[in-house]
Amino acid sequence: VFLRTYALEALFGGAAGGGKSSALLMSALQYVDVPDYSAILFRRTYADLALPGALMDRFQKWIGGQEDIHWNGATYVATFPSGARISFGYLNNSQDYLRYKGAEFQFIGMDEVTEIREADYRYLFSRLRRPASGPLSKVPLRMRCASNPAPNWVRQRFIVEGKTSGRIFVPSFLTDNPGI
Repeated sequence: VFLRTYALEALFGGAAGGGKSSALLMSALQYVDVPDYSAILFRRTYADLALPGALMDRFQKWIGGQEDIHWNGATYVATFPSGARISFGYLNNSQDYLRYKGAEFQFIGMDEVTEIREADYRYLFSRLRRPASGPLSKVPLRMRCASNPAPNWVRQRFIVEGKTSGRIFVPSFLTDNPGI
């Protein structure tokens, strides 16, 4: 459901080990065959991105050995043969969102979204854009999140207001990930 929905916003939330981060990476990768597709994945800090087994580390393992995918370790950007890009970013300080001011993405993913400030999350919607024509115009704009929806703005947005606002919540259970 998380990978197939065309809803603008979706949260995969719940149990640790349910495959939420992997599903977020899979979502970001869905359109890398489209020229100029651009996706970005966030955690609160760079350290959170780079931990062993965390989002960026997992991504690098997935693309490792693929000679036609180029990883730039200085900018945390992978470029695919189509020209598509997947970037990694962080939103630790109150002004970090300004780093993305001139960017445009068709996919924004936030791992452990409950650690992200609501104002940063809302601002990044202004970065979801695509041209009106050409191959990229067919790519859906998507904001995807993964987390355990703690009693904060994320729970309010996806659990309380979600259905009436067209937001999708997909519960995550440990049994969803038979590899653990």
